[in-house]
Amino acid sequence: MCGITGVYAYGRAAGGVTPGMVKTMRETLAHRGPDGAGMYVREDGRVGLGHRRLAIVDLEHGAQPMFGELGECLVFNGEIYNYPALRRRLELLGARFRTACDTEVILHAYRHYGDECVKLLTGMFAFALWDPNRERMLFARDPLGEKPFYWTSQNGTFLFASEVKALLAHPQITAEVNTDALDGYLANLTTRSPRTLYRNINKLPPGTAGACDAHGVRTWRFWDLAGERDFHDLPLPEASARVRRLLEQSVQERLMSDVPVGVLLSGGFDSTALVALMREQASRIPTFSVGFADAPGCDERQEARWVARHFATEHHEVTVSPRDALRSLASMVHFQDEPLADPVCVPLGFVCAEARKSGVPVLLGGEGADELFWGYPHYVKMMQWQRKLSVLRSLPASARNLFPAFVPRSRRGWTFDSLSNAVRGRQLPMHYPLGLPASLRSAVLNPRLYDEPWISPAMAADGETRMQTLAFDTQHYEFSLRLPELLLMRIDRFSMANSVEARVPFLDPGLVEYVYRLPVAHKLVGGMTKVVLRHALSDVMPDRVSMRKKQGFGAPIGHWLRGAMGNVLVDLLSAPEMRRYFRTEKLLGMVADHRSGRRGRAQFLWPILNFAVWHRVWIEGACRDELADRMLSRCTVDAG
Repeated sequence: MCGITGVYAYGRAAGGVTPGMVKTMRETLAHRGPDGAGMYVREDGRVGLGHRRLAIVDLEHGAQPMFGELGECLVFNGEIYNYPALRRRLELLGARFRTACDTEVILHAYRHYGDECVKLLTGMFAFALWDPNRERMLFARDPLGEKPFYWTSQNGTFLFASEVKALLAHPQITAEVNTDALDGYLANLTTRSPRTLYRNINKLPPGTAGACDAHGVRTWRFWDLAGERDFHDLPLPEASARVRRLLEQSVQERLMSDVPVGVLLSGGFDSTALVALMREQASRIPTFSVGFADAPGCDERQEARWVARHFATEHHEVTVSPRDALRSLASMVHFQDEPLADPVCVPLGFVCAEARKSGVPVLLGGEGADELFWGYPHYVKMMQWQRKLSVLRSLPASARNLFPAFVPRSRRGWTFDSLSNAVRGRQLPMHYPLGLPASLRSAVLNPRLYDEPWISPAMAADGETRMQTLAFDTQHYEFSLRLPELLLMRIDRFSMANSVEARVPFLDPGLVEYVYRLPVAHKLVGGMTKVVLRHALSDVMPDRVSMRKKQGFGAPIGHWLRGAMGNVLVDLLSAPEMRRYFRTEKLLGMVADHRSGRRGRAQFLWPILNFAVWHRVWIEGACRDELADRMLSRCTVDAG
């Protein structure tokens, strides 16, 4: 796992790329790769590539940039899990390998297959490959979006990096707010690729490749999960057996490492499943859990301890206090680059730091299982609503259109958004919006910045039932936006912030392609979620875990915002800069409502807090250490 960055002056008479420039950009990514640093700058100053390495496989070799036989130059971030099989295939074609690392496989695959090489790679990856013979930079991001790739093209210069901070270190780039993306951020808690919250800076969508040459930049999709909208209705026993084989293979591949591998253990179904399958393949299993001081409702450590004892793991824990959370805010937005308004970012940072301190630089996590196998309680709730919705839909159009008028504005929220769209036409995906509902966004945003970010689903197939349409629309939203740009980016940022590599076995492309098109009845029946996965793992999962009600990995933001963190939010909203974006008097009223206990607003205030701290650090240029000290000065006695 690594950090990559680069510059290609494709449209400038004088290149201007210097070693000092590339080094400055590269060193902003030092946390992603503490084990080595490399650089290539072409003599004419038109191309520069930088790399920071976290050594996981083939510790003695694998330094980057790595060069091919014809002068190709590669910087790569990630792991290619099928590289042993791909290497054997390439050797039969005459490829001669100098190392045992997966990086070299990409170079030889490009040599033999050109741009099509990206379709052969199974794993998590983002890379850029300079081809001097074609005067062209090829780049790509993995199918599920596990690894990030940011880029911009300005004034004839193409720049890319694993994180935005490396782009901002280039003298040609300035940090400006992309106000067109603000409403979408508040709805989704993140920005949808290719947009970011920075003007003129893009992120490459999952399963997308691109190239930059003398004519500029173009991108194309090489993997599209949502293209085919049909279910493969197979008997449950057959589907369960296939899921078991695919998941076992995925776990085995993700144990590929020359350093210790552990598990992020919550004590829930998904992380316990990883421990259960890993126990059959590894002699040592370090596990790591996080809990919260004074917030037992969010603390799963008791269940994690039980699982650790049951499977005899080497268990580690860390506790986060309100003061710890407050102190971490400025660093959190530094490593996020752009806001990822998921409270889980806070505990993730602390538990990954504990893993690194314990000498375990690789962690397996359960991300993706709930999206793939329908594990969220919200899915159950929405399915139960379908009968009521069918009654509403049976009413004449004139009556259906009056439905919103009967709901007071003060009561309009996520449920209202979903129901009103359902009775008028196509129902919204089940997790949309994640953040502020439309009525609230329009109330708190300055009017010129509100622009309902409709999630454009694929065209419904002929003969699709309403239930099938909702299922595919939901999966499309989860796998095109929420999972790659929020959940996977949060674990990427806060594992790499601590020089730890995170791997997610539930998101093996082969497993995802198979389960994605299993019918809803194989995932959700009545109140039971993850049906096919439960069947697949019934012989290795303890009954205590299988029968336990899902709690969900979260953070006690309601508690925090009633203490010193609420003081900080009031201070930030009182600054004149925030009036450019928000009706701050309404937001301050929401803070007062929440702190008084009149109305819980934490889930709406958290993305506002994230944006305000991000703006202070990245747009206004505040020193994060000084900002952290000022935040801590707002602590009250009960906040510590």
